[in-house]
Amino acid sequence: MPTELTTHDQQKIPKKLSQSHTKLRPVTQIRLANPQDQPQIIALVQTVYQEFNFGWDPEGYHKDLYSIAHHFQPPNAFWVAEEINQIVGCIGLEVFPTLPGEPNQLTTYEDQIRIATADCELVRLYVSSNHRRKKIGLKLCQTCIAYAQSQNCQAMEIWSDKVLHQAHKLYQSLGAKIVGERLCPPPDEDPEWGMILPLC
Repeated sequence: MPTELTTHDQQKIPKKLSQSHTKLRPVTQIRLANPQDQPQIIALVQTVYQEFNFGWDPEGYHKDLYSIAHHFQPPNAFWVAEEINQIVGCIGLEVFPTLPGEPNQLTTYEDQIRIATADCELVRLYVSSNHRRKKIGLKLCQTCIAYAQSQNCQAMEIWSDKVLHQAHKLYQSLGAKIVGERLCPPPDEDPEWGMILPLC
């Protein structure tokens, strides 16, 4: 015979259900970008630039964002973080021949200050302000690093504006080391840190 629930037992049921209920969070997917993503990617990066009062140069420094499929052809790559059909983050990787010079030193290559011995560069890490502190930036970086390692890259170059303190902490938590500084390209020409991240 089934045992009837007492009034006390019945009163406990809603409380237990409430305690066991977990609010479902949207799933963030990290995937390679496609041409249809370009408008959202540009809008995301522009929003971050407005947040930090950075300048915008579609014909110069930001030209790559208007031709992602061309600029980030393999072995380069570009990823987005997508949540409910909205792009909330992005990151890119550029692969190139090893830069000349001594390890952990700055070098000049094609009239630009670079980091010697790097053979790839992490670029375009941006996360929407409403989606930070959710480890999206970390997941994007881990995806980028894993891909670089699959391409047998040995050292990753990272440049980051000095005001982006949280980004610096993220890079350093992954093993990056600050080795120098330079002025970022126009239109802003703000000071930025240069870091090297060993990949092997």
